Order: sequence, then structure tokens, then C-alpha cells
Amino acid sequence: MMRLCRHARGLLLVLVTSLEACSSMSGHPSPSSPFFIPDPRDAKLYQTLAREQDVLLATCAESHSCDRAHFTRALVALYENQEIAAKHFQEVVDGAPKSRLAASSLLWLRLLQDSPSNVGLAGLFARPTERLVRDLLELETSSVLALQRELQTRDKKVEELTQQLEALKRIDQEMKEKVRPTKPSNR
Repeated sequence: MMRLCRHARGLLLVLVTSLEACSSMSGHPSPSSPFFIPDPRDAKLYQTLAREQDVLLATCAESHSCDRAHFTRALVALYENQEIAAKHFQEVVDGAPKSRLAASSLLWLRLLQDSPSNVGLAGLFARPTERLVRDLLELETSSVLALQRELQTRDKKVEELTQQLEALKRIDQEMKEKVRPTKPSNR
């Protein structure tokens, strides 16, 4: 899976660079407009993924894993608002300047700053780039869902073991009460 992610990120770099080089339209997009137009079927998925990344961003400083959460949040924001995307790409660069995600983020930042309007809809590599971003987000979502399933399974197992432990404690207590020696009376 990690290998797939590396290949996908490498391809993303090539496509973003190509998209920037092949674009020939003039004018600048509104920073608050989406870079890509989301498919209505995917809009709810992206909103959910955005909320999940926002939750991760609230706690990631403790584990020093903010760059991935910011990068994923930036990719989602390409379907929402270019300013938000740029903010999160910049967070990746600031937080982990030597990482692969920072290199990709720098390319996206350049593209967002210098891109002509409607670049997400024009150019030879526009559709493959958009499809790749969508695939990366789906991959991220499937990873999150798999982790959530694992956590639910683990939580159920912990609950079962806790119930078994409580039952054993009750049995142990009952056994102790039955076996308590009676004190001889002092007459």
C-alpha cells in the first residue's frame, strides 16, 4: 500500500508539473473558488474526509504527523477553496520542509499562485491530474475506513474481555464467601 502511495505521489508530481506547463489560458482564478469542480457524488465523501482531517489536525502536534493530515486536507480543499488548499500546502512545507509531501506541496502552491483561471478544466493533463487527486483521496478514505473497522473490532474485543473479567471477579468473590472459615466460638 505504501508503494502504491509513493507511485501515486510521484505521478501526481509529474501531472501537476505538466498541467502547469501545458496550461495556456490567461487570467487568475478567484482564490476562494475550487480548483477542481467536485463530482456531486463525491461531494459528501470530501466533506467527511475534510472533517476527519480537521480532527486529526487538532491532535497531530502530539504525534508530529501533521504534514500528512495537512496534505490530505489540502487535496480535499482543491475541491472547495483554493485559499484553504494553499494554506494547508504551506503548512506541509513549514512543518516538514524536506519531506516528499513538501515537494509536492510546493508544486501545488506554485500552480495555485500562477495558474490561469479554469486551469482545473483545461490543458492536456487536467483530467488525469484531477482523477489522480480523486484516487488519492479515495485511497486515503479507504485507509481511514479500514482503520476504523480495526478499531471497532478491537473495541468489541476489549468489551468482551472486560465482561469476562467482571464475571470471573464475581465468581471469585462468590467462591471466597462460600469458603470463608467459620470462627470457633470461645466458650
